[in-house]
Amino acid sequence: MNDLERAFEAIRNKRTQLDILFSYVNGPQPLKYSTQRLAEAFENINTHFDLNWMSVVVDSTLDRIQLTGFDTQEDASNEKLAILFDRLHLDIEADKAHFASLSTSQGYIIVWKNAETVEAYYNDPRLCAVFYDPANPNKKTYAAKWFNRADGTQEITLYYTDRLEHWVSTKVQTGTSVDKSSAFVLEVTETNPYGVIPVFELKSAGEIFKVTSLQDAENKLFSDMMIAAEFGAYVQRYVISNSDPGSLKNAPTEIWWIPSGDGAGQQSSVGQFNPTQLNNYLDAMDKIANAIAIITRTPKHYFMTTGASISGEALLAMESPLIKKCQKRQREFGAQWQDIAQFMLQLDGVKVEASDIWVLWERSESIQPKTEAETRQLAVNTGIPLVTVLRREGWGEDEIAAMQDDQKLMDKAKQTVAQAVLNDLRIRQQQENPQDNQLEQDNEQQ
Repeated sequence: MNDLERAFEAIRNKRTQLDILFSYVNGPQPLKYSTQRLAEAFENINTHFDLNWMSVVVDSTLDRIQLTGFDTQEDASNEKLAILFDRLHLDIEADKAHFASLSTSQGYIIVWKNAETVEAYYNDPRLCAVFYDPANPNKKTYAAKWFNRADGTQEITLYYTDRLEHWVSTKVQTGTSVDKSSAFVLEVTETNPYGVIPVFELKSAGEIFKVTSLQDAENKLFSDMMIAAEFGAYVQRYVISNSDPGSLKNAPTEIWWIPSGDGAGQQSSVGQFNPTQLNNYLDAMDKIANAIAIITRTPKHYFMTTGASISGEALLAMESPLIKKCQKRQREFGAQWQDIAQFMLQLDGVKVEASDIWVLWERSESIQPKTEAETRQLAVNTGIPLVTVLRREGWGEDEIAAMQDDQKLMDKAKQTVAQAVLNDLRIRQQQENPQDNQLEQDNEQQ
């Protein structure tokens, strides 16, 4: 099997599974039944019900791994990275790639230079694949991207360290109608002068693989509850009589006339069926949501109300497992973002080692200003320099330098104010005690 065939099979074969995973997060989610008989019994239901906890699991992590930029030891490199970050809206592209990776375990960023412009953008994992050396799983051998072109044909681009191969379908075929790799022919080969495969895969363990079956159970219970609410949650009454009771209506102003029995057999009677209790469904759904929270290390207050207000310290403790998971994701994605930033600088004419680039993130933990200030003050009081404390909190070198410059300006302003106050006091003293002032001048002359 050649590289084109491998790429074709890999991308085509994973599409169905990734479609399902995305549907779990974005909806509508699939509704599954324990038996075929139940599936057939409910196949004519027109309305779809699901309670999407998968989006909560993914978004709770995504919200806490926000890329903010890069930092190096060279000011020129920092300036270029800052310009590229803003121009390419890398925070938005990163959000898309992180979302895809958290949902499906795969997210892709492609970086290239067209004419004189550096470009970097997210690519759907259903359209891309990266292949690695079996002897070295961290070494890419080539990558592929499959997409529809504007003229209706399809293209598979193969990316190597020395070239790019553009394979195009022989006729107009949209969607997934191309069912064999032989439908593609090599249109053109483009030189890769940079020696880098420009497809970067942001891999993770994913967030929902372990709990999709629990989500299926949640949706099944939710649908059952809605069906029970429609057919059995309201009061249903009945009349038993040998005579026609007439047209009975259930309304506040209506009076029912029930004919008497004929004296033999069942006498006339009325009654009602007990309505279906929905609390049983709600209790079971809450337990499943609780299990999802535990397995995915998502704080339970994301799924349900916690009752009374909780303190800031208690909130930090509850979120601790989530924070550790988010920090792990930052390390996983950060390694790829180092390579991405290095390649962007290379395309812009600057050579920097990937290990010399720091990936900057927003703080993943919830910020409690009072607790944070008290902790910082305690650290400084024990002898730890403020700059060290700020570095531990995630401040970049530029932010620390700006803080130090502001401190110098503030100290200078304080000195200026103090000198002005001292001069003002001297002037007032001279005005109030001119004799003492003359005496002081005579002593100085002697």
